Parts: sequence; structure tokens; C-alpha cells
Amino acid sequence: MEDLKKLNIELKKYLEENSVQLTEDLVHLLNGENISYPDNNGKSDIKAFYFEYEYEYLDIVFWGVDGKGNIATNTVSLPTKKIGNAEENSDWDALIPEKIWKIVSDFQDHYEGDDFDDILDEYDDEKYKLFEQWFSDCWKKASEQTKIKMNAYFSIHDTYFRTDLNTLKIINEDEIAQRYQS
Repeated sequence: MEDLKKLNIELKKYLEENSVQLTEDLVHLLNGENISYPDNNGKSDIKAFYFEYEYEYLDIVFWGVDGKGNIATNTVSLPTKKIGNAEENSDWDALIPEKIWKIVSDFQDHYEGDDFDDILDEYDDEKYKLFEQWFSDCWKKASEQTKIKMNAYFSIHDTYFRTDLNTLKIINEDEIAQRYQS
């Protein structure tokens, strides 16, 4: 149990080391840079940004949508560069550091106590809270630096609920779709 708490402290430190890179990437996106637009779309067509992360590996992808809510960009993986997430001589490419992932994986494979679910749930709750706060903080910094206000949503991959990055309120896909109908 204590080992997993230490992992979240280590994850927080790792995320802080990657804050500058993610903020820089978000600034570029807000400025319409480093985005490729298929089907004759362009910067002016983008009405909202979507950011999703993968549950286990924390990998983040970005895409933009047009005024009808249709995808209008190719996806971009973020951050574009990851600092210190792989062990030496490894081809690990996930955002979560390989060392952290391995320890949690070993815990899941070998822990046999009755409190397994409680321990893992507590670890995961804290991990996602740290991760989401980190992303929100980087978004806020990027928005302040660019002075660009853009509808933007952050969530775990393939979910109905998303965090509106400008209000930090949880909204659902139907509420987002209503924004495009006006």
C-alpha cells in the first residue's frame, strides 16, 4: 500500500518535469501550429479541441472539431516529447513512466490480500486526480500565454463525460453537441 502511494508522489514529480513541454505543445495547438488538416479544413474551421487519455498508459491524443462537431484535424500525440519515462535500453513509449507501470502491474499480478480492490482504487483515484490536475494546469498556462479562448474538453478515452477545460465542470457529449447547434 505504501509503495503505491510513493508511486503517485513519483508520478507527480515526473508530470511536473513534463509540464513545460506539454504547455509548449498546447500553446502551439492554440496558435494553430503543428496541426494537419485533412479534407480542405483549416485553422478557421476548428471550433473545439478534444484531448483524451488512455486509461492504463496515460497517453494523450488531441484532435480538433468543426462547427458541426465533426473531426477536422488529424490526431496529435501529447506531449510531443517525454522526459525520462523509459528505463535504459527500453523502447517504452507510454506517458506513464515504465518503472511505475511495472510496479503497479506486479502488484496486480501478485498481491493476494482481501483489500486488493480498495488499495488499487485508492491508488488509481489519486493517480487520475494528479494527472487531470496536471493537464488542466498546463492548459490554463497555455491559454493565458496565448490569450486564446477555445472550447476544449479533456477525458479518458471513449467516455460520455468530459471536463470542460475552461470551466473545469464535467459535461456530457449531448451537452457538447448542443453547443454546435447554435
